[in-house]
Amino acid sequence: MEVTSDFKAFQEAISTSLVATTRTTNDISSEDLGFHRSLDPSVAASLDRQNARLLSLAQRLLNNAASNSEVVGPSLSDADAVEGNWRGVVDVVDSLLEKADISLDEYTGVVKRLSPSQEQVL
Repeated sequence: MEVTSDFKAFQEAISTSLVATTRTTNDISSEDLGFHRSLDPSVAASLDRQNARLLSLAQRLLNNAASNSEVVGPSLSDADAVEGNWRGVVDVVDSLLEKADISLDEYTGVVKRLSPSQEQVL
């Protein structure tokens, strides 16, 4: 298969997954979780476990994304920390988008990557 077609298939699969995840998230957020939490202690415990798992995953993703840049990933100790450190989350995502933009420009030939001999001359 051609590289371009592989990327398009990959991009389509990612887009489909993101749309499904967004729809599910919207469905969940529209439910009255506070009511269900107070009604059934097992639901509250399950929600707390999932909340901790999602925060841990988000923290690991942000740390990984920030590891190869000058941006420092925020610390997400609880759900309130996400709101309090939102600017840090945005900075990490912005850094990733800039890297992706540069990589796509290099891939499409809009910008040519300097060869090692050209870098030494500069």
